[in-house]
Amino acid sequence: MNTINNSKFFDNYIGKQLKDRRLRCNMTLMDVSKKTGISYQQVQKYESAGSKISAYILFKLATTYKCPIESFFKELTVYNTEVQVKNAANKYKNHFNILIVEDNPGDEAITRKALQDIEFVNILCVHDNNQLMQLLKYKTLCPDFPRPDLIFLDIYLPDKNGIAILKDIKKNQILNNIPIIMLTSNVDANLMEQAYRYGSCGYICKSFDFSQFKQNITNCITYWSKTVVSPNRI
Repeated sequence: MNTINNSKFFDNYIGKQLKDRRLRCNMTLMDVSKKTGISYQQVQKYESAGSKISAYILFKLATTYKCPIESFFKELTVYNTEVQVKNAANKYKNHFNILIVEDNPGDEAITRKALQDIEFVNILCVHDNNQLMQLLKYKTLCPDFPRPDLIFLDIYLPDKNGIAILKDIKKNQILNNIPIIMLTSNVDANLMEQAYRYGSCGYICKSFDFSQFKQNITNCITYWSKTVVSPNRI
């Protein structure tokens, strides 16, 4: 999936949202640093898009500014008008909860764009295995977000690859019944075989054709949310 320009636009947009929120809270960079333990120089880099921000840090700043993390993504437009992200209200009950494990901000935005017309879904994205375990296993990250009904897992992640993460989750007796769909731009027969061998429920390629990608991911969610019966949703 072509993410040239998408990632930079995403960083600039989020940086502006962070700065606007800080100023509305009447806080200095030093105030934020004291409350979060993040250096004021680093906070400034996030605001100026000088550093990419992780889901964990974004959640930490949202907590400091006493706002939902989704507010940073409101009506985000990426890559001209081609990719748009709109987050619905945070209504977890009776909704289908989707967890995206994706380290590329551009690909995250495009996936959110593909899901934006599905009104009954809630979406949370984490960016690496550490954040994933904090969310699923230890419940220290976004504790209000429910147990996911479906996980979209990228294969290439910074700290641990998706196949290894898949194996770990499927070995965990508490987590192993969560359906996991591998989401990657790599059409590799060996990777596909490994994914299915270790318990993946599907393998979706990040198509260069956004319409096709949207159709594929929508079909997947329709199947898991409407067609099959899950013990977690009875």
